[in-house]
Amino acid sequence: MAKTHAKRTLSIYRQEAKEGFIEERELGEETGQTYKAGAPLVYDGGEIEVWAGGTDATEIVGVAVKDATGTAGSSVPYYEANDYNLFEGTLINNTTDYVLLGSEIGKGYSLIASGNNWYIDIADETTKKVEVVGLVSAVGDTNPRVIFRFLGGMQSRVLQS
Repeated sequence: MAKTHAKRTLSIYRQEAKEGFIEERELGEETGQTYKAGAPLVYDGGEIEVWAGGTDATEIVGVAVKDATGTAGSSVPYYEANDYNLFEGTLINNTTDYVLLGSEIGKGYSLIASGNNWYIDIADETTKKVEVVGLVSAVGDTNPRVIFRFLGGMQSRVLQS
């Protein structure tokens, strides 16, 4: 029987390359950041900030482990966007609910923010940041959770970028 799931922001699904998360201390948080845990992060002129979303082509550093402090230079813990880490996210259609078809595996999509939460946007197949690699929810579920990875060309800390 199909279920409707509560929408949840991005989270780590499986991490293999390193123990725990990375704590960026030297670059630190950019002034005035208000992102929440689960936000995709990028480098910006020597500091770390939340990704702008939309058609911004900036490569992703990782996914925030905790909320921003709002204080410039604060250390930033994140799960690195790399070829080893897999993440879990909710599929939505722009900002509306979406029903899982099962054909999403292997397709590239963008990310979209709704409030302080980030989701995988099946409506945006142009600004591809992630690829769906597995299903957590069952086909037919609404607001399904899927397993994804960041595309190689969208990872800022790997050689193929």
